[in-house]
Amino acid sequence: MSALAAVLAGSALTATAQLNTRLLLASGTEVPEHGGLEFGPFSSIAMNGHQEIVFLTSLHSTRTEMRAVVRSSGVSFSVVAFQGLLGPYSRSTYDTFSAPSLNDSGVVAFTATLATNEADVPKAVVVKQEGEKLRAVVTTLDSPPGQADDKFEEFSAPIVTSDGSVLFAARWSGKSEGSGLFFAGPRGLQGITLPAGLHLGPKDLLEPFFSGHDEAAFIRHGDSSEAATEQFFRAVTIRSFEELQPPPDPQHVTELLAARPDSAPVQMLFVYLENGTMQTALVAGDPSKPVMAKQSTTTALKPVGKILALALGAHGNLIFASAPIDAPNDLALFCDCDGQVNRLTTADDFLPITTAGPGKPILSLTGDAKLITAFIAPTMSGENTAIYVTTIQ
Repeated sequence: MSALAAVLAGSALTATAQLNTRLLLASGTEVPEHGGLEFGPFSSIAMNGHQEIVFLTSLHSTRTEMRAVVRSSGVSFSVVAFQGLLGPYSRSTYDTFSAPSLNDSGVVAFTATLATNEADVPKAVVVKQEGEKLRAVVTTLDSPPGQADDKFEEFSAPIVTSDGSVLFAARWSGKSEGSGLFFAGPRGLQGITLPAGLHLGPKDLLEPFFSGHDEAAFIRHGDSSEAATEQFFRAVTIRSFEELQPPPDPQHVTELLAARPDSAPVQMLFVYLENGTMQTALVAGDPSKPVMAKQSTTTALKPVGKILALALGAHGNLIFASAPIDAPNDLALFCDCDGQVNRLTTADDFLPITTAGPGKPILSLTGDAKLITAFIAPTMSGENTAIYVTTIQ
């Protein structure tokens, strides 16, 4: 059973108060082994079960700025790929990068566009890094399985699974243009059957907006990832709360997140690896329903405003970033644990973050599915950001 399936089944671990938040890396820091370059703003962070992280950034100097994919073990940083670096095909260089993904074995995957003038060199590739070796697992010169007359046109950001398979969405052109979901694994490139009720046009492209370990949730390109994040949170927490046994005492239940009846539902596709095969399901997070939670026995639970970011915690718990409605600058991380919401960070713990960017969101949140989370937050310096790590004890 996947970790998120454990959430939906109501299995959770009660977490205690957050005791540790530390700065890992800030924009403006010198890039190791790249003299004269500094890190620019960060985005799209991912973490594996060994607290390794991978993220997007840019590398700045007085003369140039290059997009880059960077990984870290927490004490060292290495540049996986950067704009202008020779790509996986000769006569090509990397140009742009998608959000990267990382599994527990340290395998990294990302989608990149290539700069090239050669007709026989692909314009976009899904790249997989194992050890020091980078290779393209699929390109725009390839065809979808069983469709020799078609060619891939565009790829989403990929998700690398625990067995090293790479999950991604793509659209293609040709005799029978279309859009779908695929994974490159031990048996080569395979298409994934989409659930009934999900109809993709040839110009549609699914994009991941949430990922855990061996699971991800997708929406159509153009749909609001902000709305999807909140509705995904509703879908998981409402179902988890409704399935609690025994049911909580109504006198000790309160509203955590208000309904948004004017919000349009977002169609979401949940994909997870189960016994070596990819399973799919449509997810509905009804915005017309409020999210309820059990009152804490120690601290009164305050209703929160927007759900800013999500990560997967221990035993399938959802870790989320939000702030109370009556204190929008009091940003914190919370855990939805067995129907009870626990605050994981204190105001003092988050003071460097809330002081640097009052009212600003956590820009990207990830976790090791155990007791560690990492996130990107703004700093006081322009558009710069910093990466922080928290430990839940």
